[in-house]
Amino acid sequence: MLSILVHAQSVRWLFPAAAMLSAAPIHITVWTAVRLLTLPLPRRVYRALDDSLYSTYQRYVLFFMRCYTGAEIYTYGDTDDAADHKENAVFICNHQSTMDWVVANMVALQHNSLGHVRYVIKDGLKYFPLYGFYFKQHDCIFVRRGNFSKESMEKQVKRIAKRREPVWMIIFPEGTRFNPMNKESIKKSRTLAEKKGVVPMEHVLPPKMGAMHVCLEQLRGHATVIYDVTIAFSNTTTGSGQRTESPGMPEFLMQASPEIHLNVEKIKITDVPTDGDQLQAWLDQQFQKKDRLLSHFYSLDKDKAGKFPGKKNHLQITLAQTVPAAIFYNGCLCLMLTTPATRSLYWKISLFGTVLGCVLMSFRSQA
Repeated sequence: MLSILVHAQSVRWLFPAAAMLSAAPIHITVWTAVRLLTLPLPRRVYRALDDSLYSTYQRYVLFFMRCYTGAEIYTYGDTDDAADHKENAVFICNHQSTMDWVVANMVALQHNSLGHVRYVIKDGLKYFPLYGFYFKQHDCIFVRRGNFSKESMEKQVKRIAKRREPVWMIIFPEGTRFNPMNKESIKKSRTLAEKKGVVPMEHVLPPKMGAMHVCLEQLRGHATVIYDVTIAFSNTTTGSGQRTESPGMPEFLMQASPEIHLNVEKIKITDVPTDGDQLQAWLDQQFQKKDRLLSHFYSLDKDKAGKFPGKKNHLQITLAQTVPAAIFYNGCLCLMLTTPATRSLYWKISLFGTVLGCVLMSFRSQA
């Protein structure tokens, strides 16, 4: 009996993962209907409906990531500002886990901007079944590691700014996830820091300014603030205090980290330089600051460990914010699985939608 319980605990992530993935055919079907019905209408109608649909799905994700896991989210720093749903922003954070994009959603939700989120994400995700194609339609931007195209990204961001569409642009300046167990990557980052004449960092990788530079150039005057967020997960140290790898989505769904800690710094976009060298220096300083915050969080001093400096606030994500989305997607799924005809349609959408999406994405530009 004990072995059964242990096994059940080890696979408890499967149910929410399956639920979130099974919603994809429903989501893409509703999006297609919205897109077709709004073709003769002004684009702002489509954008408002698509943002609402995106927000609904991400609330469904947060239902599992917050309500299912029971995780607590704590914030520090600039957290007292009233939410402003008209605020356009650039969001940057340290990147250490597949949970980081979920954390960005949590912050955006508190500012009534969840539907306005757009990600700058790695090119390989454009082939993710159904969602890769949808993210492109939602104006997310795919970038290639080691072969960044500034011109391509400029065109995509310029379209958003020209249309004056609401946006929360999510950027991971490190370009890849920091893993404390990857000693080779850490060694390379320290060598790079020494070449640049800056202090080597222990908990983050050197930031790259490419995507940030484009966003500041094209969104200045449209976006008004930058949210610089430092993320730390609980239960990510050994008994001796050595840092371990941050939990991915499966581990988080198994309650590997019962707490997420976020230090938020709100910066006026006009206070940030756009000149390349100056922007890189500013970004380096911001990540040096993140490294100090994370050194505090992972300190061996019990008075510092497990928290950031300053006042701790509890970030609330309520059932009222997430359960309606869960009811919508699960209700639609149940309806599609009730008869042989609807089940057949569901699987056809899954299969042919994935193939068609991958084919279309193979011809779409990326940065």
